[in-house]
Amino acid sequence: MPKKTMLLFFLPIILSLIIGCTAPVVPAALDKGTPTGKLNPTLFFRDYTDQEGTPVKVAFQAGIPLPGFDPQERSRVALKGKWKKERLDLDFHKSLATRGGSGLSDIEWEAQGRHQTGYNDSAWKEKDIPGVENFMPGSIGRNAAPEEYQDDVWYRYAFTVPEDWKEKRITLNFLAANYIVDAWINGIWVGYHEGGYTPFSFDVTNAVKVKEKNCLSVRVANTAWGTSIDTVPARTSDWFNYTGIIQDVYLEATPKVYIVRGDVKTLDLEGNIEIKAVLHNTLEEDMDVNIAIDVYDTNQESPAWLTEPEAVAIKDKKVAGTAASAVVVKGRDCFLLRKKIKIVDPVLWSPEVPHLYVFQINSESGSLKDSFAGQFGVRTIETEGYRLLLNGKPVFLAGVARHEDWSDTGRTASWDKIKKDLEIITGLNANFVRTGHYPNHVYTYILADRIGLLTEVELPVWQYESREFAAQAERKIAGQMWREMILSLANRPSIIMWGTNNESLAVPERTDYIKRLVSDFHENMEDGRLLIQSAAADRGGPGDGSQELLDVAAWTMYFGIFHGSTFYEGTKQFLVRAHQEFPGKPVLDTEFGIWSSGGGGYEGKQVTVFNDTFKAFTEFAALNRDGKPNPEGFVCGVTWWCAFDWYTEISRNQSMGLFKIDRTWDKRVAEVLRKAYAPLKAYRLKQARHEN
Repeated sequence: MPKKTMLLFFLPIILSLIIGCTAPVVPAALDKGTPTGKLNPTLFFRDYTDQEGTPVKVAFQAGIPLPGFDPQERSRVALKGKWKKERLDLDFHKSLATRGGSGLSDIEWEAQGRHQTGYNDSAWKEKDIPGVENFMPGSIGRNAAPEEYQDDVWYRYAFTVPEDWKEKRITLNFLAANYIVDAWINGIWVGYHEGGYTPFSFDVTNAVKVKEKNCLSVRVANTAWGTSIDTVPARTSDWFNYTGIIQDVYLEATPKVYIVRGDVKTLDLEGNIEIKAVLHNTLEEDMDVNIAIDVYDTNQESPAWLTEPEAVAIKDKKVAGTAASAVVVKGRDCFLLRKKIKIVDPVLWSPEVPHLYVFQINSESGSLKDSFAGQFGVRTIETEGYRLLLNGKPVFLAGVARHEDWSDTGRTASWDKIKKDLEIITGLNANFVRTGHYPNHVYTYILADRIGLLTEVELPVWQYESREFAAQAERKIAGQMWREMILSLANRPSIIMWGTNNESLAVPERTDYIKRLVSDFHENMEDGRLLIQSAAADRGGPGDGSQELLDVAAWTMYFGIFHGSTFYEGTKQFLVRAHQEFPGKPVLDTEFGIWSSGGGGYEGKQVTVFNDTFKAFTEFAALNRDGKPNPEGFVCGVTWWCAFDWYTEISRNQSMGLFKIDRTWDKRVAEVLRKAYAPLKAYRLKQARHEN
């Protein structure tokens, strides 16, 4: 639930009365006026040509080609379990300083040996990794909340690797750590990363020792939101600022000539797809490499469909492929192979029929053999005037939002936790989920592919104003996260929209920011998906000119709660004006709802808010209440905020969910929403049966 401008003065009082807690104490600012950080982004593109001489882009992160982060059947060592940790207060100016010059030496001097193999960490406490550093309440009581720790930690972990890794290339991979990470293996610094929600990787081949115990040392620097305009997010936000190594960490071994990643794009609905394979030769000499690409159907009856994240676990019979291509990959360089493949009579992916295929890329260079696989679906998403089209047909997004947050693990996710969440959401008859204000665990979207949920993923650029946007124009960390978000989730048919920001002030700097991201997308990462923002209905209004830059005009709408007017009439009038301003665009509601705590029948008020607001939406919806198409409908979707209660920096316990945070107690509004969405789902299923 957003923190709105009109409530700023009364916010602490309102929150204490309605939600039962007070706003957090925010530490003194590092420098609120101007950007203080000099730390550079670590992701950029290099220009290459493919096998036909066509210019192509290859993404590099931390000096190496950016890998795919889908689970692979490669040799891996999961770095999970009991780590050693020490909390301390580090100099965040050092953390935000460039690692060139004296920057790294300053950090290592400050470390006082913590990064060295022989450092005595026997007095340090133990910590289960992955896991948020904050102590979690594990309960859902009114005053239960995570420990308020927005500071820094050193972690250390001992590991060994298989003997046959001696001649391998080895990477260290983090799926998410908040906020700035520096890592050392055996005292050798291997790199840094800024950003708490996106995956990153380091080449650690020359630092890891085979047949010996290795020491991984990780410095995690965090800072309280609202204390610096340099970070993303920057402002005190309406979710929790967890510190630590939050998601999985693992080592992966590949041959010295290996497949970096494979990206698939649907070209049409006849089964024509394009697959791009990036190869990397880490040897000095040029290498001849034979590459073959095969496409397989999947078996949804396989026990692995909802239990195993690896795509090959659901692979079935071969349906398409290419003959081997012989290429030369120069020493210490990359090569991008681009191939078009046709799947005959494809089964299209949709929420009703979440049919998937698996691509498998195999490479062979003498004795060096590698394989890379991923799941994908044949589907298109586009706009036609004010209609949103999925696979060429109008679709209405009956949605809920979701924060990835649990009372026992915070933001640390697992396959089983995510699976339960998405099954609850589909049980609400929803076909769309907005995944919080930040990229979720990569498993979230792998499961959304298989379960059948359309998703929108967005950056944690939350309620920025001029100075925060100006800082990002200088530092470009949000732009780095934009690239990481899109490239790490490249092959997910469930993802139909990329979100640029949430409820930011309608200022020229926001328009400039959106222009940069849109340009970067179309120049470097065009993947057929749509671009949106979640503008606040009261921050720019229905005539918000920045919507013209994006594919869908999208707003959060809280009429009768934050924006004045009433749930029904305010929403209706806003929609009419939005359509007048943008007659050629679909209109999407990315949030509506109200909290349930505070007494006075607020669970009942959730029902009233849903019924009255949903009534306004359905008058202009692309599908009528019975699910049948409305040719005049320009509203392409609605999103209840939120599926589950969550923890927040503003109010500690946020109660706008359909369910309590423990997922076992659904509120009255959940059944109301389920019934309202039921005719829409019934119509979609009926259409799907006719189509197949």
